[in-house]
Amino acid sequence: MDHLLFLLFSVVAGSSFILMKKAALCFGPLTIAGLRCLCAMMVLAGLWKWMPPPRRPTRQEVRWLLALAVGGYAYPFAMMPYLVSRHGSGFIGMMVCFVPLMTVLLSIPMLRAFPTRAQLMGVLGGLGCMAVIMAEGTERSIPPGQLILALSVPLCFAYTNLTTRQFLGAVPPYLVTLFCVAVGTLLLTPPGLATEPIDETGGLALAVASVLTLGVASTAVALVAFVRILQRRGALYAGMVTYLVPLVAVLWGWADAEEVTLRQILALLGVLVMVAVVQLDLARRHARAGP
Repeated sequence: MDHLLFLLFSVVAGSSFILMKKAALCFGPLTIAGLRCLCAMMVLAGLWKWMPPPRRPTRQEVRWLLALAVGGYAYPFAMMPYLVSRHGSGFIGMMVCFVPLMTVLLSIPMLRAFPTRAQLMGVLGGLGCMAVIMAEGTERSIPPGQLILALSVPLCFAYTNLTTRQFLGAVPPYLVTLFCVAVGTLLLTPPGLATEPIDETGGLALAVASVLTLGVASTAVALVAFVRILQRRGALYAGMVTYLVPLVAVLWGWADAEEVTLRQILALLGVLVMVAVVQLDLARRHARAGP
């Protein structure tokens, strides 16, 4: 089941970048992020009565939930459509490949957890492939500041992975997601609607459909599944999903007439090999640990 959820989240998350691109035809990044959170909140709140009564989070867990809502949800949700609207869904989608490396780096000071040799080889090999993709960004004349902003997104996701696993493992996945999107709705929707005009000439119906799909599929459904994977399998396993997300993002970008080079394809294939290296090591360790 975890492997199926892994693949499902990869496809849905990879498709979210093209949805952001289409939503940006009419909406600004804050509006997209706020409405995305609002749609997800409504879906999850509607399911509340069907869920078993959750344990009340402790005061310490509430603090971590607030930090997660701001740094792991609100900020990257707003930053991604901002970058996608300027540099394309495929290229920005590739940036999330840095999550496993950043997860490994952050896990050392946060969790005092050190990767195995095979895991480190896979992560560093993936980083080498991503260096090729970053070179593509400089050749496209993407300003260094924009590249730094693009790298801040996977850093936030790595922080999300570690925080959820280490400090929120006992909180139900749907409650984690509901709390974070509710805070995101409050932080993002009012300023977005107040400061970002809606361009009704850009294809309003498509933009609205894209935001709805982002909220329901890419947030309410996919993130609940992702939190479940994270709590059961750990931050590195969950972080490896972001090596598959760019493949889906690039395919959608190619279908939408974005430039896709042979160098990008070869780099992504190298990334997939590194995913296999890490996943096989994790599978062997899990098998030795027993049920």
